[in-house]
Amino acid sequence: MKKIIFVLLAVLSLGNIAAQNSYDVTRFTNSDLTGTARFVGMGGAMSALGTDVSVISTNPAGIGLYRCNDFVATMGLHTIENKSNFIGNELKNDKTSFAIDNLGLVISNETGSENVKFVNMAFNYRHRNSFKNNMEIAGSLMTANGDYFSQQYELGEFYKESGQYVGYEDYYSLNYPWLGLLTSTSGLIGDDGNLRYVPGGDSGYYPLFMNYYAKEKGGIDDVDVNISCNISDRYYFGITVTASNVDYTRYSEYLEHDDLYDYYTIENRYNISGNGVGIKLGSIIRPFEYSPFKIGFAIHTPTWYNLTDRTSATMIGDDGYIIDTRDYEAYGDDLYIDYEYTTPWRLNLSASYTFDTFAAVNAEYEFVDYSSAKLKYTDGFNMSDLNDEIEANTKAQHILRIGAMFNLSKNLSLRCGYNYISAPFKNSAAKTCLKMQDTSTEFLNNYETNIFTLGTGYASGSFYFDIAYKMAVQKAEFYNYYDFEYVNPAAEVDVTRQSLVMSLGFRF
Repeated sequence: MKKIIFVLLAVLSLGNIAAQNSYDVTRFTNSDLTGTARFVGMGGAMSALGTDVSVISTNPAGIGLYRCNDFVATMGLHTIENKSNFIGNELKNDKTSFAIDNLGLVISNETGSENVKFVNMAFNYRHRNSFKNNMEIAGSLMTANGDYFSQQYELGEFYKESGQYVGYEDYYSLNYPWLGLLTSTSGLIGDDGNLRYVPGGDSGYYPLFMNYYAKEKGGIDDVDVNISCNISDRYYFGITVTASNVDYTRYSEYLEHDDLYDYYTIENRYNISGNGVGIKLGSIIRPFEYSPFKIGFAIHTPTWYNLTDRTSATMIGDDGYIIDTRDYEAYGDDLYIDYEYTTPWRLNLSASYTFDTFAAVNAEYEFVDYSSAKLKYTDGFNMSDLNDEIEANTKAQHILRIGAMFNLSKNLSLRCGYNYISAPFKNSAAKTCLKMQDTSTEFLNNYETNIFTLGTGYASGSFYFDIAYKMAVQKAEFYNYYDFEYVNPAAEVDVTRQSLVMSLGFRF
C-alpha cells in the first residue's frame, strides 16, 4: 500500500538557486508556424511578398505593400502525436486542441504624396505557441534513477556535524540541490547516501522498469502593433512592437518498479508565467523599377521577459522499501522565483518573384543563436551557472522557408510551402539539475523539424476565405535523467504535429 511520504512545498525568496534551465528557456524563443490560413498555406514564406497581416511578425515592411484596409480572423484545429520507443517498448499519445490563431486589422492610408505614397498601420493578435501535449514512455532499465538521486544527495550533506536535521532554510542558504533534500526526507536515500531499496530484493532477480508520463498545457500569445510606409512603390519600411504573454504548465510522474513492488514515484508540478516585449524592424526593396522581383531584410531584437517560476514536488514510496521516514511541516505555497529572460536576436532574409497575376514564389532564410540567450535575477545579477548551461547545450538554428501561390482562376488560388528547421540543441546537450530546486530530472533533445503545408483560397468581391493544412515531423531523444555513464539508452520519440486552419477576411 502506497502512502505519501513527503511533499516538498516551500515559499522562499531565492538567491543562488533557480528552476530554469536551457530546456525551458528555448521554448520561449521558438515560434510555431501560425497565422492566417494564407500565411500557413505558403509555409510562412511571405516576408518579401507582403500584403498579409501575418508578415507583421516576420518582416514588418510587408504591411507597407497594402493599398486597402483588411480585417481577418483565423481559427485552427491542432493535433500533436508522440510515439515513443524505449528498448522495444512502444507507446503512443496524442492531444487535440482548438485555438483562435489570429485576429488582424490593417488600416491603409494613401497620403497623396509622390514619394511616401502610403503610411499603413496594423494590429494583430497571434497565438504564437501552443504547449498542449501528452507524452508517455515506459520500459526496462539497466540502472535505477535512484543512483542519480544518490549523486544529488552527496552534493550536500544532509546532517550537520552534530547530527541534527538541516531544515528548509539551512538547505536553501547552503545552496544544496532540492532533489537531494527531497530524496533524503522521503527515506529513499539513507544517511550513508545510498538507495534504501535493491531492485528484485536480495536475489536481484526481478527486472527494473520505469514509467514516465507528462501533461503540458499553455502557450504564448502575441499582440503586434505595426506602422509601415511605401516609398515610390520601390522601398518599403516597417516597425512592429510585440507584447507577449507566457503561460506554461507541466505535470509529470516518474515511477520505478519491478514485477512485485513500486519502489517510488516522484510527481513534479511546474509553471512559468509572465510577459515580454520586443521590436522588429524590416525593409523590402524592389531593386529594379517596375520589376516583380523583391528582396527583404528584417531584424528582430531580443524579447525581454519578466517571468515567474513556480514548482513543487511529491515523493511517493512503498512501505516495504522506503523506510525510516520523517514528517516535516509542509509550507502552504509552491517554491517560486522571479527573474528576467532575454531571447537571442533574430535575422531574416527573403526574396520573392511574381509571375504576372498567375503565380508568386517566396524563399527566405532565418537565423537565431540560442546560445546567446541570457537569464538574470530581478536585482540585475546574472544567473551565471544557468547561462553557462544554455551556452553549453544550445547552438545556432537555421530556418529555411519556401512558399508558392498559384491563381487557378479569378477567384480560386492554390498554395503550398515547406520549412526546414535545424536542431536547437547540441548532440552533447544534457540537463544536469545541479544546484537547482527543479526536481524533474528528465530532458528531451529535439532534432531537426520538417514542415509541409498545403492550402487554398476563394475570394469574391471584398470577402475571402482561406483554408490550410500543416504537418510538422520531428525526431527527439528522451532521457529520464542525466546518466553520466550512459548505461540506459535514450528513448526514441517521433513527434507529428498537424493543423487545419481557416480564415475569413474582408478587404475594404
